[in-house]
Amino acid sequence: MTFRFQNLLALCLLLLMGSALAELSPLERIPVATFEKMKEVERYQIRIAEKHYTDGDFKTALAEFEKFITLYEKSPGAPYAQLMWSHSMMHLKKPKTALRDGFQSVIDYWPDSEEATIAAYCIADAYRTMGEVNDAQKAFRFLIKEYPTHEIAIRSRLDLLHYARLQKDEVEQLSILNDLTYTVERNEKSKAACADASRELAQIHFFAQNFGAGKKALATTHEGDALFDAVYDMSAKTVGHLLGKPETRTAALNLGDQLLNELRVESARRPNIERDLLYRAVGLNGTLGRPSEIWKIYTEIGERFGRDDGLLAKMAEWYKSRDKRPEARRIYSEFKDQVAGLKSIAGMDLEEGKIREAMEVYRKLIEIDGDHAGDYLWSIASCYEKLSDWKKAIATYRQVDRFPENNFSMASCHRRLKEHDEAILLYNQIKVVDKAAAEATLQIGFTYEEANEKEKAIRTFQLTCKRYPKAEQASKAHAHLQNKYNINVTLGGTEEE
Repeated sequence: MTFRFQNLLALCLLLLMGSALAELSPLERIPVATFEKMKEVERYQIRIAEKHYTDGDFKTALAEFEKFITLYEKSPGAPYAQLMWSHSMMHLKKPKTALRDGFQSVIDYWPDSEEATIAAYCIADAYRTMGEVNDAQKAFRFLIKEYPTHEIAIRSRLDLLHYARLQKDEVEQLSILNDLTYTVERNEKSKAACADASRELAQIHFFAQNFGAGKKALATTHEGDALFDAVYDMSAKTVGHLLGKPETRTAALNLGDQLLNELRVESARRPNIERDLLYRAVGLNGTLGRPSEIWKIYTEIGERFGRDDGLLAKMAEWYKSRDKRPEARRIYSEFKDQVAGLKSIAGMDLEEGKIREAMEVYRKLIEIDGDHAGDYLWSIASCYEKLSDWKKAIATYRQVDRFPENNFSMASCHRRLKEHDEAILLYNQIKVVDKAAAEATLQIGFTYEEANEKEKAIRTFQLTCKRYPKAEQASKAHAHLQNKYNINVTLGGTEEE
């Protein structure tokens, strides 16, 4: 048989097995090597039995696997047939029979087979199914000792870990996690379980404020920059969690201090990102409630890297958070980007109710940033509104090329002055813009109402309902007509102006 023909045969066998394998678990799949050694008639019988098994007809599958064992006792597939007979018994809710006459028979008659190893695990699993936890745990421990490098040993460790969590057995839990993290050889089948164990172990150490042990555990899975990121992310989250309860606040501060030390170590190792790491230290100190430490780090950053606008903005916010607003205003005045600094100062003035001072800042902005004069004029007009100086607000809005928003704002000011005709004129101009027409029409109705022209107001609200039936303004007009005037109107239909 040529090498090419052997490969073709193996491919055909895999394709033949594919449909069943897609539905069987790793504990139920026949090894490819075993399948290759079987005669065609034996394969056919196995496939019949597997088909019933995957269809959920376990009683018939049981009979077919038993038939295989009777007819082909010496076949390479006999251990597999006995294993699947046992699985069928488990599905038929007969775990004791499956354990005694099935899985144990695989071990007794074919002790050196791959199926015997799987059967040993299935015995432990059968004990678990029967609720015999102690026997299951003993069986899982036996598997780890007997087959330490087999995939089945990984499964057994994970099953024991599950029981340790349920029973809150911290000693057992730590033992298994340490075994998976440090002892078990990592390969394609074990690496995922080992990596998960290393992270769980690290989490336990971080909660115990044992920072070094947590980092050591993560170092089995991560290295270099990725190790630091994993350590930082996990320990920082743990700090936040510990801060959530008064009784663990001291633990949070302890772990936080260790993480801050790690940030310093990492800064020395990676000077190219030292500033970013210092900002992480700022965030951590913020979490820990240490504002004075934050200011020390800001000062250090400024001395080492210069006081750019980003740092100055953070320093100003720090002053504001401490209610030291004059100092914050001084910091904003130091911005290299003068426009950004002045905008922040104007914002502070508005927060403090210093409307006229804010207007002066906006006027200064117009002088140095003429390209955005319209934006600053708009802000000045808003300031006039805050001062109830409606006429100056109107005059300023008129200078801004922002239609139809400026018309809406001017109309609102005219209404404050009870200049209803002027407001309605502006709203009518807006109606040429499709997206704003419904709102403009609705506001005309309210303006008529303010002018005590009841009939015109009602007709305009009705017009809003009929002309713009799908707009939210129609719903508002409809509700207003019902609530204020006790008038029901159908949305849509023919307009009657």
